[in-house]
Amino acid sequence: MFQGNNKGWLALLSLAGWLVAAAEVWSADEADTVVLANKNVPESVELAHYYMKARGIPERNLCRLDLPAGEVISRKYYTQQLREPLLEFLRGNDFVVQVPDRAGDDPDSEKNWTTLKSSVRYLVSVYGVPLRIADTPMNYVKRLLGRDEAVASRTDAAVDSELALLLFPNYSLEGPQQNPLYNQLNWIELGGSGRFLLLAARLDGPDPATARRLVDDALVAERYGIQGRGYFDGRGLKSDAYYAGDYWLREACERMRREGYECILDELDPIWGQAYPMEDAGFYMGWYTEDVQGPFLRPDFKFLPGAVAYHLHSGSASTLRFRSQSWAGPLLTCGAAATMGAVREPDLPFTPQLDIFVHRLCDGHTFGESAYMSLSAVSWQITVVGDPLYRPFRLSLDEQIRNLEADGRPELDWALVRKVNLLVREGRFNLALQFCRTRLAQRESLVLREKLGDLYARNELYPEAGEQYEKAIRQADTAETALRVGARWILILRLLGQKEKADQLEASLRERWKGSPILPWLESSKP
Repeated sequence: MFQGNNKGWLALLSLAGWLVAAAEVWSADEADTVVLANKNVPESVELAHYYMKARGIPERNLCRLDLPAGEVISRKYYTQQLREPLLEFLRGNDFVVQVPDRAGDDPDSEKNWTTLKSSVRYLVSVYGVPLRIADTPMNYVKRLLGRDEAVASRTDAAVDSELALLLFPNYSLEGPQQNPLYNQLNWIELGGSGRFLLLAARLDGPDPATARRLVDDALVAERYGIQGRGYFDGRGLKSDAYYAGDYWLREACERMRREGYECILDELDPIWGQAYPMEDAGFYMGWYTEDVQGPFLRPDFKFLPGAVAYHLHSGSASTLRFRSQSWAGPLLTCGAAATMGAVREPDLPFTPQLDIFVHRLCDGHTFGESAYMSLSAVSWQITVVGDPLYRPFRLSLDEQIRNLEADGRPELDWALVRKVNLLVREGRFNLALQFCRTRLAQRESLVLREKLGDLYARNELYPEAGEQYEKAIRQADTAETALRVGARWILILRLLGQKEKADQLEASLRERWKGSPILPWLESSKP
């Protein structure tokens, strides 16, 4: 029986085994997740229950602690009210096996226990759990006197980043500590004490409703994928000490393009202004201002479901409670499902390396895995905000398209654009053009029409491109679409020497969108 095709049958068995193993790995994440809530904040406990029900996390995995309600906790209270009670909970519920560490009781190190075994991989703090640990009073006084600015002497940290080493023995509280997961390709590669690293993140934001939305949006995007454009706002640095930041952005942008995303990379130093026509954003990464600026200040701006957004700054997550202060809180307010940020100055090498982060995310890792794989240090300043189990690239693009079509989701247009872009990258331009035309004939879509115009323009079929651009401009129901497409067509017309037609189009755009906050961008773009 089965003779003559044994190799094929064995291949099928192997594939089936791999699929079962993959399913077990993905489903195991929930059982390996402990949720941490502040029992003094009712919304914290409510959110914890909501998240656990949504993810299928067992009730026994909820740890309620007696914590202060503010965002900042002292090192003393962190140890007494958070760290030690949490370890007691983990030991008492058989999540970890530990023995007392007899190496000493140095107050400047965390080495009270040695971990022998652990079944915990993710640790999720929810709204109400403090965000950051304050530096010790002595270090604070030294800095006030100007006697100590060294990174290596600081003991302040993001709570998440400190909790990452909860199960580690014998590490110093001063300065950043090496992250064993940094730049790894897979969790399985960790050995020794590295296997006890916790992927600590938080469901948090300006208010409980925002934190709750992070749960919902992650689940939506796992079924439909992250759709929309990628926006990358660099500074145009070429060789100074901060060049790495721009390099990470460029590499992250290119990785997203390889997934078929429409990506905009700006390499000019000023960040985008409030009039910049950003819309349908699925990804945003940029730098470098202290407080939120640009299109995120517009009251009508919203990210698409599941969006990942991050702004590189030394205090981008100094607080999560305000809608217009720092960056992490405002980005969440604008609809981002996941972000990261620094609670205090980390120094550039210890911020998320965005090229690694995006690469791991696109390879199918969870948000928590991708974030920690991008961090060279823990017990330091970076907080990870969002569902760490969130896996936006769990499904292939074709599977995402099938789900989007079946459920009648408007994000389908962006998934189809990704399909077009992938065909172009493969050198199958004519097939991409045919696919775009066919899909546009099946469903009226401004997104597909704009893309079809771009394909014609790329092939120097300017009359055909103009026909699509002008239809998109007439049909546009937002200033962002009309002015963005209009600026592109105006530029092409002027390059073709059709100045009068370009001027007429510009005048009509100014008249139709008079008073729009986006209109100043048309002048600054100088099409």
